[in-house]
Amino acid sequence: MPNSPYNLIIADDDSTIRNLLSIKATQHGFRPATVSNGQEVLEMMKDHVDVVLLDLHMPKMDGFHCLQELSKSHPLVPIIILSGENDASSAMKAVKLGAHDYITKPFDLNHLFTTLRNAKKYSHIQRENQSLKDSISPAATSTDVIAYSAPMKKLMANAKKVAHLDSSILLTGESGTGKGVLARYIHAQSDRADKPFITVSCPALPRELLESELFGHEKGAFTGALKRRVGKIEAAKGGTLFLDEIGDLPIDLQPKLLNVLQDKEFQRVGGEQTLPCDVRIITATNIDFKEKIKNKEFREDLYYRISVIPLELPALRTRPVEIIPLAEHFLKRVTLQRGSSSVVISKSATKKLLQYDWPGNVRQLENLIERASAFCEDNQIDADDLVGNIDSPSNSDTTDNSLAGKTLAEIEKIAISQTLDLCNGNKAESARTLGISEKSIYNKMNRLNLTPTTKTQL
Repeated sequence: MPNSPYNLIIADDDSTIRNLLSIKATQHGFRPATVSNGQEVLEMMKDHVDVVLLDLHMPKMDGFHCLQELSKSHPLVPIIILSGENDASSAMKAVKLGAHDYITKPFDLNHLFTTLRNAKKYSHIQRENQSLKDSISPAATSTDVIAYSAPMKKLMANAKKVAHLDSSILLTGESGTGKGVLARYIHAQSDRADKPFITVSCPALPRELLESELFGHEKGAFTGALKRRVGKIEAAKGGTLFLDEIGDLPIDLQPKLLNVLQDKEFQRVGGEQTLPCDVRIITATNIDFKEKIKNKEFREDLYYRISVIPLELPALRTRPVEIIPLAEHFLKRVTLQRGSSSVVISKSATKKLLQYDWPGNVRQLENLIERASAFCEDNQIDADDLVGNIDSPSNSDTTDNSLAGKTLAEIEKIAISQTLDLCNGNKAESARTLGISEKSIYNKMNRLNLTPTTKTQL
């Protein structure tokens, strides 16, 4: 494996094809990694991967299943399908699930690597566009945040409390839970709201470009540095700098960020002048820092500096009451952007949305709704329009765990029972979590015949 991270994953169960493609990929300027099945692809996926070459027929996890998972977790990475079947229906299914292109065996190597190079360029453009979009998008307001569940209400209340502080904030949670939206909300509620909100995605750029992106550079600092460039730290003066996926910040850049947090100053690349900085830093991650720190991949002192105030976003599956409101919010936004008529979600589609446990969280829901609204008929999304990623629940218990079809009294009983379990039977704490008075929870427990040890299943 090369010292620099691989940027191409080749997945094929034929070792001859894998080895041939790996050799040719290196000759064409790629840094390839090879695997034999879809499960290994998912285990190796990192944000620095530019493109995946995926065989359809592999053991353990085939290409279609792997493609579905990659579309949720890494939607900006182009997937090229490699198949022994010249089957139009398979090609259409792959494209519908998010494949960038479809190539059949036997293939022409020149054509294959032209396709891969174009996909790599597309990947870089997509990430640059996303980074630019994040940098210039307006800060989130309360209308952009859906918070009906107790965990989200508590989170938003805490976010509002700390917004006026200048302490650094670390947002944690699974990928796709909305950490970027929460960062914008905190900025919008802060005393810095009228100043810039600047976003930098740490894994989106190579190490050399990331350093210049963050700190700026002086003319002549390196080849191609034809003039002075202001970095994002300087551009965010007086405002907020949001560092997404901070766990992927290269180890040799971490002392420079520590200096910004500790001493409120920095130097441009190639510069000798120390510049003051007035910026509030919010970071986000979906990784476990303990492992990173243990492996000497992340400085412990930097971790403590960025996590003065930690806020964790709950997974979407833990707050099903927000699934439909979020879907309707995304649907309204996408129809406004397209200038199209309003689209509604049918009862069958609603049931299907509620039965799924959303491993890709809010981002997966947003992508699915945008796709479904493009294919639906008569301005209504039906269950059949929710193709690919949620054709079956992710676990066998999901259908039993759905709230759909239950009475409000049953749902209330479930909510109180599970909150009591969560709070170890503490009624006062349960009442605070549910947003009701302690007297109310006693009344409701008596009316619903509940005790702290009662187990009520969805």
